[in-house]
Amino acid sequence: MILKKYRTMIIIYVISLIVGLFAGKVHGLTTNEINQFVTKTHIEHNTGLQGTVSITSRRRVHTLVSNGIPDHETGTYPSQHTPNSIIEQDYSYQFPRNPIVASESTALNQGPVGISINGIPFYNPWTNDGQNAVLGERFDDCDGHPDKRGRYHYHKMPSSCVFTVEEGVASTIIGVALDGFPIYGPIDEDGSRLRTSDLDECHGKHGTDGKYRYHVTDDFPYILGCYKGEVGN
Repeated sequence: MILKKYRTMIIIYVISLIVGLFAGKVHGLTTNEINQFVTKTHIEHNTGLQGTVSITSRRRVHTLVSNGIPDHETGTYPSQHTPNSIIEQDYSYQFPRNPIVASESTALNQGPVGISINGIPFYNPWTNDGQNAVLGERFDDCDGHPDKRGRYHYHKMPSSCVFTVEEGVASTIIGVALDGFPIYGPIDEDGSRLRTSDLDECHGKHGTDGKYRYHVTDDFPYILGCYKGEVGN
C-alpha cells in the first residue's frame, strides 16, 4: 500500500511538472517572437524622429518601451480630416511573461489595447462615441492616424507597411496585447485566411501547439474583441 501510494504521488508530481512546462511554452512570448519587436530605419517626416521599440524581461513580466513614432511613411498631420499632430510618446507597458486565460473575458478599454512589433499601439475598433472607427474615420496609406493626444495608432490591420500577408503562408507575430498574448496576422497555420467567424469572442484561437493567439482579420472587430487574459489597470 505504501509503495503504491508513493508511486501515485510520483506520477502526479511528474504530470504536474509536464503541465507546468507545457503551460510556460503555451502562454509566454518566445524569444523569437520578442526578437520581432524592432523598427526599420526611417525618419518620420512630421516629427523628424526615428521610431524605437524594445522589450526587456524580468521575473514575471515583460516591459515594452516605445517612443510611438512610426517607422514607415505617414500622412501629413494635421490635415483637413485629421486635425491632430504626431507627438513623440514615452510608452512603457508591462504584461505577464506567462499570461493565463481568465475565467471571464474583459472588455477593451479606450486607447491602446496592444502594441505592434514596430512599437505603435493597436486601438479597439470603436470611436469615442461607439461607432466603427474603420468605417467612420480617415487613415493614411499605412492604415494609421494620430489621436488628440498625438498618439499615432492603428484600428485595423496595418499590413501595408508593418508586415506582409502572403496568401497560403502562415502568419507570424505582428504585436502583443496588453494581457500578454501574442497577436498574429490573418493567415492560419493551414494556410487559410481567417475571418472573425473562425475566432472566439476575443478574436483569437488556440493553435495546434496549444498556444493562444489573437489574429487580425479584414472584418470587424479587426484586431481584438476583448481581452482573453488577465489584465492590470
